Amino acid sequence: MLKLRLPRRQARRLPVLAWLTLVLASGAVGVYWWRVDVFYQQLERDTLAQINLRATELASAVAAHTETTIRSVDLALRHLRDEYAAGRDIDATVRTIRESFPPDAIVQVAVIAPDGYLRKTSIGRFERTYLGDREHFRAHLDSPDDNLFISRPVLGRASGMWSIQFTRPIRHNGEFAGVMVLSIAPQYFADSHQQIEQGGRNVVSLFRSDGSYLVRTPKLLEAMGKRVPADRPFLRADAPLQGGFRVYAAFDTIARTYAWHRLANYPVVVNVGLDEDVQLGRLRTDIERSHLRTAIGGAIVLLLAGVVSQLLRRAARQQEALVASEQRHRSFFEKNVSVKLVIDPENGRIVDANPAALRYYGYPRETLLGLRMHDLNGLSPEQDRLEMHKALHEERMFFTFRHRLANGSERDVEVYSGPVEVAGRSMLYSIVHDVTTRRELELRLAESEELHRNLFMTVADGITVMSREGIVAAWNEAALSILGVDADGIRGRAYQMYDASGTQLALSDYPSSLAARGEFVDHQLYSVQHLDGRHVWITVSSRPLRVGGTSEGAAAVLSFSDITQLVEAEESLRVAESVFEVASEGIIVTDAKNRIIAVNPAFSVLTGYPAGEVLGKRPSVLASGIHDGAFYSSMWQRLEHDGRWEGEISNRRKDGRLYISWLRINVVPERLGHGKRYVGLFSDITDRKREADAVWRQANFDALTGLANRKLLEDRLQQAIARAHRSQTAVAVLFIDLDRFKPINDTYGHAAGDELLRQVARRLENSLRDEDTVARLGGDEFVAVLPDLRIEDFPSRVAEKIVSVLNEPHRLGTDIVDVSCSVGISLFPKDGDTPGKLIAAADAAMYGAKQAGRGTWQRV
Repeated sequence: MLKLRLPRRQARRLPVLAWLTLVLASGAVGVYWWRVDVFYQQLERDTLAQINLRATELASAVAAHTETTIRSVDLALRHLRDEYAAGRDIDATVRTIRESFPPDAIVQVAVIAPDGYLRKTSIGRFERTYLGDREHFRAHLDSPDDNLFISRPVLGRASGMWSIQFTRPIRHNGEFAGVMVLSIAPQYFADSHQQIEQGGRNVVSLFRSDGSYLVRTPKLLEAMGKRVPADRPFLRADAPLQGGFRVYAAFDTIARTYAWHRLANYPVVVNVGLDEDVQLGRLRTDIERSHLRTAIGGAIVLLLAGVVSQLLRRAARQQEALVASEQRHRSFFEKNVSVKLVIDPENGRIVDANPAALRYYGYPRETLLGLRMHDLNGLSPEQDRLEMHKALHEERMFFTFRHRLANGSERDVEVYSGPVEVAGRSMLYSIVHDVTTRRELELRLAESEELHRNLFMTVADGITVMSREGIVAAWNEAALSILGVDADGIRGRAYQMYDASGTQLALSDYPSSLAARGEFVDHQLYSVQHLDGRHVWITVSSRPLRVGGTSEGAAAVLSFSDITQLVEAEESLRVAESVFEVASEGIIVTDAKNRIIAVNPAFSVLTGYPAGEVLGKRPSVLASGIHDGAFYSSMWQRLEHDGRWEGEISNRRKDGRLYISWLRINVVPERLGHGKRYVGLFSDITDRKREADAVWRQANFDALTGLANRKLLEDRLQQAIARAHRSQTAVAVLFIDLDRFKPINDTYGHAAGDELLRQVARRLENSLRDEDTVARLGGDEFVAVLPDLRIEDFPSRVAEKIVSVLNEPHRLGTDIVDVSCSVGISLFPKDGDTPGKLIAAADAAMYGAKQAGRGTWQRV
């Protein structure tokens, strides 16, 4: 019985053991699955962190290179602008600048006149081209600032090529005199990004601050004229100077990790995107395989756990699975392309290295594992122990060294090191990145700075840099030549200076002394006496030289040009006196008290007044009485502020007849021996004005109703769309069609129908705001444009008002007629982004209103 009881007892225990085994096996499978999943998640996070770090490094490097490149472009642009503004021929300067840039980098050097037409271009002969609508012209037109403007890539009307316009305003005597344009090929920037793109998988982009593409590598041409999606974080108003994000690219739907870097001195954002699939594709494949193997193994474990007789085999298989898992973990270390080392922090010995480390350092495995870290990094054992202590205690995890390879060469490396547990001991796990190439790039950037220094030394204008203590800190060769001194002479300011009147200046009144004290000098005229007695006329300007974004404690930079020839040429201006007598335009000259002191013969012909009747009088003798005091007050304000005024004015001849003239007034500033003068030139444009007004009205207004026609409607709708783009407002288009108009026309005649259309036009005008436009397209079809809308239901209220007003009875002679209308509404930007699309959408909505029963309105 005892022998039987023992097997039975064992038999009763078997289900319990089997159940317990199953529970333990299930728990083991779940824990194992969790551990594998946690491991892969951490590995994926580490990989993404490495990608992000690499993208940030590349973005910083590209940003530094881009800022240097733009600075060199701006320096060349400033030089061209100053040469041109000084009246010198810039062709030789253009050739010199082209030679200083790579071939095909400069597409065009151009000058845009103040009227918006192309005045000069480096591409040779050109037709009369209007560029006044270009943003790089309009940005300077009404701005008094001398700022560099960088345009979106545009297709040149003169060059026929894509280019980025770098522009600065040209000013003459304080007046806007045009825009200097340096057109740079986007490929010039893209060429420096070729090493990063890796067959199109990685991307480098340059954006303006509004999200417009300047450059994209690769697919440069496809990016021209486009913008990045508005949700990109670097477009936010509160975005930091640099940062990162992950997103699927809009161009090719590739998942990338991006890092941006906003340039400190220019409105340009550098964005570098690295393809995640290159790093994560293989890892995710391994994860899927591992999960599959784990699922299969878990099923086997649970199946075999029910059979008590297979417990030993099950345990063996579990052991094999653990060994396999350790092997997989080991493979992540062995097969990773990054250089990885495991280091004993107690003695600095390398205890493990992956194959990438063996290839990088060039040692056999046995040799490398016998080395200590100070054998690679060149530090003393004491310094090496100190650095390892910081890494082990996570006081510092990023290091920069020069590592020595087996062949004796040295490479710059960045090391990311931190603690890791191995067999119950704390080891250091280090990832090594070779940054030699980046350091070489930084060297090349330093060489670029040297190039800018050379430009400073070779520029034709004299340039000096002053400290706040009044010491000449730097100068170029042109400065020595213009001032007629050597290095000691310019430091000691061993030359005599005179103001424009010929009075010798004290040293404290020299422009260099003024600039050192922070006073502003802008194109002031001086003369310099050389040691040989020769006098040279120069024009001098100064600007504060900001250091680190602030002018506190900074110096000033002076630039001056030799204008001796221009001053000497002033004598030749006496020839202009003869022009005064024979000019076909009327000329009137007044003194500082606005008394007429001279008129030319053409003045008498145009006004009927002989010279003797107006000399000593005020120009108000010609006043027509049409213009009010505000008109003349505005004219004098412009004259006092800008030194000139130009515009259309109505005057009265001696015989009392009115005429319209185009008048240009310029202020001649006071100079030694002469007070201020005002010179006015005018011509009679009465007939031309009358003809132009008639032609314009005929071309833009409906002859029957006096409303705008389709041409003027589309022009004003296009302007409203442009304003809405800038101000983020809406534009509404209302298409209005009269109901049952034809029966009225047939019953009462076409004359009555025309009268009805005129009454409808007046009612529509009275139903709209002053800024709204109503037009007749033809027949009984009308269109209204409501710009600058911020209230969503405003178009609906206007449509209801129009339907109500037009439903009121109309009197045609002795007859009373009733008509109604159907109105269709479309909105920009929801229903279209061009005049044609918005009118077509409103037309379709109007037909929907007619089908709904007429006498109502309907939105798209």
